[in-house]
Amino acid sequence: MIPGGLSWVGLLMSLTVHAADFTIQRHDLEIELRPDTHEIVAQDTIRVSGGPGADQVIHLELHPGLEIEEVLVEKAPVRFWEDTVDSDATNEEPVASRLSRTLAVQLPRAPNPAEAMSVSVSYRGAIHDAPTASPGLRFVRPDRTRGYIGEEGVYLTAETFWYPHVMGSLASFHVRATVPKGWRAVTHGREVSFETRESTATSEWRVRAGTEALTLAANRFVKRATQWKGIEIATYLFPEDAHLSDQYVTATVHYLDWYTKRLGPYPFPKFAVVENFFPSGIGLPSFTLLGSRVIKRGYTQPYSLGHEIVHSWFGNSVHNHVETGNWVEGLTTYLANYYYDEQSEGDEKARAHRRRMMMEYNVYVQPTDDYPVIEFRQKENRRDNAIGYQKTAMIFHMLRERMGSRDFFAAIRTLVADYTGRYADWPHVQRTFEKASGTDLSWFFDQWIRRVGLPHLKIVHARVEPDARTGYRVKLHVTQQGTPYRLNVPVVIQLEQGREHRARLDIREKTQMTSLWVPAKPRRLQLDPEYQTFRRIHRQAMSPMLNLWVTDQRRAVLVSSAASETERQGLKPAIDRIQSQRDDTTWLDERTSSIGAQSVLAMGHPRTNPWIARILKWCGSQVTLNDRSVTIQGTTYKGDGVAVLVNCAHPDDAEHVGTVFFGLSSRAIHGLSRLLFFYGWDSYLVFENGTVIARGSFDAPTADLTVELQAAEEIVQ
Repeated sequence: MIPGGLSWVGLLMSLTVHAADFTIQRHDLEIELRPDTHEIVAQDTIRVSGGPGADQVIHLELHPGLEIEEVLVEKAPVRFWEDTVDSDATNEEPVASRLSRTLAVQLPRAPNPAEAMSVSVSYRGAIHDAPTASPGLRFVRPDRTRGYIGEEGVYLTAETFWYPHVMGSLASFHVRATVPKGWRAVTHGREVSFETRESTATSEWRVRAGTEALTLAANRFVKRATQWKGIEIATYLFPEDAHLSDQYVTATVHYLDWYTKRLGPYPFPKFAVVENFFPSGIGLPSFTLLGSRVIKRGYTQPYSLGHEIVHSWFGNSVHNHVETGNWVEGLTTYLANYYYDEQSEGDEKARAHRRRMMMEYNVYVQPTDDYPVIEFRQKENRRDNAIGYQKTAMIFHMLRERMGSRDFFAAIRTLVADYTGRYADWPHVQRTFEKASGTDLSWFFDQWIRRVGLPHLKIVHARVEPDARTGYRVKLHVTQQGTPYRLNVPVVIQLEQGREHRARLDIREKTQMTSLWVPAKPRRLQLDPEYQTFRRIHRQAMSPMLNLWVTDQRRAVLVSSAASETERQGLKPAIDRIQSQRDDTTWLDERTSSIGAQSVLAMGHPRTNPWIARILKWCGSQVTLNDRSVTIQGTTYKGDGVAVLVNCAHPDDAEHVGTVFFGLSSRAIHGLSRLLFFYGWDSYLVFENGTVIARGSFDAPTADLTVELQAAEEIVQ
C-alpha cells in the first residue's frame, strides 16, 4: 500500500451531480448479499425533504444493473421511470457500462422544506465489477472497481450506487445487512446487533453522522474489539490474520489519543481496521479499509494507519466539495505524514521529510505539466501526488511557520468545530486561518493555492564588508524567476570558530538587494538550508537517486548479453516493469563504448557487466568495488546475500545519473528487482538476504543556494 491513502470522498469525483432540489435526510436499508451469485436484494426507505424549488419528481441515482421491483411513496405505489442521463458515457452505450442511471419517481405532491416524505424502493440485481490493478505503483491508487459482490468478498462504495442516492445529501443511515453464515458486514457508525441463524448472519448498524455516501464491506471476518473513552476500537480481519488484531488496536488507540489532543474530540462512535480482499488503503467514516497484503505487513505507521485516522476529521467528518479543490489530502498528509514525525522524531527527521516532499515535487512535476493546487481533485499519478499531497502539505507547513503553532492549531480546531457534518472548501479554510491569525491571508492563498508553479530563487552574488560597528555586513543579491513570490526565507551564515548566525529574509521583488549584519567574519551563507520554503530546485542540486533516472527524458538500460540465466530471471521483474511503462528507453549492453548525455541504469553482475564498475567510479572515493565486496562511505559489505543499489552523478552532465543494481552473488537480487522502484529516493541502499541494512544520500553535484564567503571579496555563482 499505499502511504498516504485516499479518503473515500476522493472517489466521488466522477459521479453525476443532479441539480438537487431534494435532500435525503435518512436511509433505512434492508439488504441481503448473496456472494455465490453476486447479488444484492434490497429495500431502501428514505426520508426526503424538498427545497423551495422542488417539483413533484425526485431523481435518484442507482446502479445501472439493478432491477427496480417497486416504488412506494408514503406506502402507496407510484409511477417511476428511468431518465436516460448518465455521468461518463453517452446514451447509446449499454446500460451496464454506465456509472449510474437516474430513476425518476413521481410524487403525489411537492414537499415543502419543513416536510419529510417517505419513499421506499425495492430492487435487486448483480454487482460484479471484479477489481483490476491500477496502472503504476499502488501507493498512488488502490485497485479499481465500482463495486463487487463475490466469494472473495464484498465491496460496495460511492461509485457503486448500490442504494438510491441524491448527490449532495448528508444523510443518516439505519442498515440491516444479511450475509451467509460465517460472514460479517461492516459499515459506518455503530454496530447495534449481530445475530446468526442456520445459514445466515445479520448485523444492524446505526449511522447518526451525516454521510455523503455509505461504504459497506463484507467477508469472513473475525471481529475483535475493545473500548477507549467510550469509542469502540475494532478489527475485522480474516481468520488467518486475526492474531494481528492487538497491534492494530494498540496503534489505533495511540493515534487517537495523540490526535484528539490536537484536533479535538474524535467524531465517530468507533474506529475499525477492516481487511480488504484487494489492494486498497482507504479512509472512511469510522473505519479504514486496508488490503490484505498491507494488513499482513503490520502497516501501523503514521503515514498509513495514522493517515487514515486523521481522515476521520478531514474528509470524513469535515466534508470537502472536491469539484472546487481538494484541501483534505494535503492537510491530512501534513498532520499524519509530516507533523507526527516532527513531534516524535525530532528536527533532523523533520528536515529530511521536508526535503523529500520538495524533491518529490521537483522530480515529478515539470513546469510544462504543472497546475495550481486549487485544481487538484484526486491522485491518479505521481504528479497529482506531488501537487495535491506534498506541495499542499508544505503550504500548510509554511502557513504554520508564518502564524505560529498556537494560532495554527487554534485554526485547525475551529475548522473542525465549525464544519463537522458540513462542507468546507478552500475559501472556508482561508477565512478560518485569517480569523485565527487576525490578518489578511489572501495574498498567501492566492500565490500558493491559485497560482501555478513555485518560486525559483538564485543567489546572484554576495559581498562581505567590515561593519562600522564590531562585526561584518553581508550584502546579498537574490533574484526570482518569473512573477515574484512574497517569501520569508531562513538564512544560516557560518562564522569563524564554528559559530553560526540565523536570520530571515523578507523577499518580495524579482531582484532584491539585502544587507545582513553578523557579529564575526562569515565563511558560508545558505538560503533555506532546512527546506522550509517550497521552491524549485535544479536536478543537479539534488542528490543522485533512482528517481532522477526514472524521470529523465533521456535514459538507457544496460544489461549484459553475457548475463547468466539466473541473473536474467532475477532481473526480469524490473525489466518487465520498465518495458511496460515507457517505450522510449534505450537498451544497451556491455559492448557499448560510451554512455553519452543521458541517465543509465546498469544491472547484472560486475563480472559480466563491466559498466557497473565504470559507473561506480563516478561516485569517486565514496564507493569502492572489489571482487567479493563493496565499500560505501567507509563501510564494507560482503557475502553472497548482499545486493546494492547505488546512484552516482554523471561526471559530464550533473542533470543525469548513473545507477547500478547488482548482487555479490546471482541469488542476492532475487525478489528485489520487483521492488526496485520503491527505493527511488536514496543515493545508495544495501540489502542482505532481501532486507535493507544500510541506506543514505551522497552530496548533490551542485550546492543549493549556498555561497562560500570571503571578507571584502565578491563571490559570484
